[in-house]
Amino acid sequence: MAKKEIIIGSRASKLALTQTNIVIEELKEHYPDLNFRIKEIKTIGDKILDKTLNKIGGKGLFVKEIEAALLKGEIDIAVHSMKDVPSKFPENLEISAITKREDVRDILITKDGSGFDELKKGAIIGTSSLRRGAQLKGLRNDINIVPIRGNVQTRISKIKEMNLDAVILAAAGLNRLGLKSDISMFFDINEIVPAVGQGALGIETRKNDEFIKNIVSKINHEYTEIAIKAERTFMKILNGGCHVPIGAHAFIEDKKIKMVGLVADVNGDRIIRIFDEDDLQNYEKLGKKIAEEVLNRGGKEILDLLEDGE
Repeated sequence: MAKKEIIIGSRASKLALTQTNIVIEELKEHYPDLNFRIKEIKTIGDKILDKTLNKIGGKGLFVKEIEAALLKGEIDIAVHSMKDVPSKFPENLEISAITKREDVRDILITKDGSGFDELKKGAIIGTSSLRRGAQLKGLRNDINIVPIRGNVQTRISKIKEMNLDAVILAAAGLNRLGLKSDISMFFDINEIVPAVGQGALGIETRKNDEFIKNIVSKINHEYTEIAIKAERTFMKILNGGCHVPIGAHAFIEDKKIKMVGLVADVNGDRIIRIFDEDDLQNYEKLGKKIAEEVLNRGGKEILDLLEDGE
């Protein structure tokens, strides 16, 4: 072995560090003699908490500084939530492994433990996600959405601090932090289509680092990788980041890849949701087909309006 210590770059939040440690535990099963050390890196997305993501530049805000450290050789591996990873990578970097996906659904935490349907008329729900806000409004147009930022614990605390009726978050984060008991209800993926890559962890490496790529390849989960690639093909064609309410969820069932893709306007007045399936090897073709159908059914009009309004 060429190296005895592998340095892993991670955001400094409790969830990011928990996720990085999950990856380390999986790697240690294959390489018990290697020493893994975490280097905490603060990203712009972690520093600017008083503005919504679509106002300050979208997805790349949580990965840029970590990718810079990877390119400089300060770290060997970067661990990301796949939903934070933009569709384009720096030229010399790539995702070399994707671990088995956690629960992909969105969840609601309410002030009194009630479900979404039981919330009072005009209820106030906190979320920084245009995708979540649009779909919530699509389910109930009487609710009010207010922007909240911060880590999982901070966003939960906003219920009391801002007197919210509820917040909506990803199930995966709550599960990984051991906070499952805080969840009031789960949304079905047909009610709230998840973010592209939600629930999956990606391991980014330098393209030319064969030693590291070989190590991380041992924890790649093939079915998760296929599903994420289908979703990211959809995202790439729509050119969607945090600026646009888009969602997609692909999964493998009966040796087929099945996927739902969504585009909505910010108020949830127009929601275009397409479901389709194909043979497993056609995962990228399926992502492309659903994206094109969404665009043809009015998605292009929504995206153009959102772009003009920025």
